[in-house]
Amino acid sequence: MPHIQLAQARRRLDLMTVLALWHELVAEWRPEQPAPLRATLRRRHAKESLSRYLRSSEWLENPRYAERACGFDIILRLVSGQIDTMHATNAFFTHADNAQWFEPVDMAEKNASVRGVNLTPAARATWENASEQERRQALGEARRLLESDIESEGVTVALLPVRAMPAPSAQPAAAVRPAAPASRQDYLEALAHDIQHAPFQSFYRRKPFGSPVTGWDERLKAYFWPRPEQGYAATSCAMQAIGADARRLANALAHHGGWTAQEQREAVELAHAIFAWGGVPQDEATVTPHTVQQVFQAAIGDDGAAAAPMNSGWTKVAAFATAHAEDDAAGLPHAIWDSRVAASITARLDMLLPADTDPGTLFPGVGSVPGRGGSRPRKLSRTWPSGYRSWSGHVAGSRTVRELRDVLNKGAYPKMPLPDGGSGRWTTRGIEMVLFMDGY
Repeated sequence: MPHIQLAQARRRLDLMTVLALWHELVAEWRPEQPAPLRATLRRRHAKESLSRYLRSSEWLENPRYAERACGFDIILRLVSGQIDTMHATNAFFTHADNAQWFEPVDMAEKNASVRGVNLTPAARATWENASEQERRQALGEARRLLESDIESEGVTVALLPVRAMPAPSAQPAAAVRPAAPASRQDYLEALAHDIQHAPFQSFYRRKPFGSPVTGWDERLKAYFWPRPEQGYAATSCAMQAIGADARRLANALAHHGGWTAQEQREAVELAHAIFAWGGVPQDEATVTPHTVQQVFQAAIGDDGAAAAPMNSGWTKVAAFATAHAEDDAAGLPHAIWDSRVAASITARLDMLLPADTDPGTLFPGVGSVPGRGGSRPRKLSRTWPSGYRSWSGHVAGSRTVRELRDVLNKGAYPKMPLPDGGSGRWTTRGIEMVLFMDGY
C-alpha cells in the first residue's frame, strides 16, 4: 500500500490511515461537507504539544475548537504516534513520497490568507480504488485513534466534537438501593442489578446504533471497538494471538524471573500491538524491555504501590499480562481501568451510595479517569479520587470488576455469552467489556 514519509522522524506511514483520518475528522467537524476527501484542511502546524495547541482546558468553552482539531497536522501527529511534535512542515510537502498525495494551498479566511492542504486526485483515487475491506480496516484504525484516551503532557485531549447524549440509564430504582447501613457487597449487588435491568443503547458517531438491549448478556453481545463491524466475537478472535503471547511471556517471567533477549524483543512488540489495538500509541522511548517487564511484574503481583508506568495504554498491557489468571480460582486477573470503565463504575456507585457516604470508605482507591466523548465527563455528586496514571487506582478498579464478576456467577444472572455462540461463567474481561460500553 502507498506510504507517506515524515521528514524529521524518518518514518513511513500508511497513506490509507491518513485518508481515513481525514475522512472521519471532516465528517465529524464539518458534516455539511458532502465529500470529506474533497475538503480543504488547514495545515495547522505549530511547535506546541497537542494539549497546548488544542487548548484542552477550553474544550467546553471555546466554540472555535474545530478550527484546531480538524487540521492536517493533527492527522500526522495521530498516525505517527508522535503527538507532541509538529509534522506538517515545508520539508514534508516537498518530500517525493508526499508531494504526489498532498497539495499545499492558500485559504482565504476572514480577510486573511492561511495555509491549507488539499488531497491530490491521486490520493482520492487511492481511496476510491481500494477494496471495501481495505477502507473498513483504515476507518477502524482512524476510529481507534479518535475515540481513545489520547494523552499529551499528562492531559487527555479530545479530537471529536462534544454533542449532547443521554446518560446510559436513569437513576436506580429505589427498590434496588441498599438500606443503610450496607456493605461493599450490598452495593456491588445493587450495581449488578441496575446494569441488568437498565436498558442500554449503543452509540456510534454520537448517534444511536441498533436497538436498545437489556441484560448483562445482551449488553456484551452489543460490544464493539472501534467500529460496529468489530463486535464482540470479532474482537475476541482478533485478540487471541495477543492473549496467547501475553500468557507465554507471563509464564516465562514467573518461571525464570526474567526474559531472554528474544523474549524481551517479543515483549516490546506485544506492548506496541496492545497500544495499537487500543488506539493509544506511546512514546517509543518509554516502551523498553525494562518498562514492559515492570508492568507485567506489577500486574502479576497485584501491586498497587508499583513504580511501573501506568496510563491509558499500560493499563491494557497489565490486563493482558494477567488474563491467564482467570483460569485459577485464586487468580487476580486485571481489568482495563480506562476512562469508560471507570465512568461506568463511579457514576453508578455515585447514584447508589447515600449522600453522606465517602466513596473511599467502601471503595478505597476506586477513582475516576479523565476521558472525553459520548456522555463523558459525567457529573458526580461526590468527590472521587483520581485513578489516572495510578497503580493503586488500577488495582482497586480491577478488584471491583472481579467482584462484579463473582456476583454474576452466583447464578441469578444470565450466563456469559461466549464468542463461539455458547455460554459459560463470566470472566473479568467479559464484565469489563460491558462496563466499557456502559461508560461511553
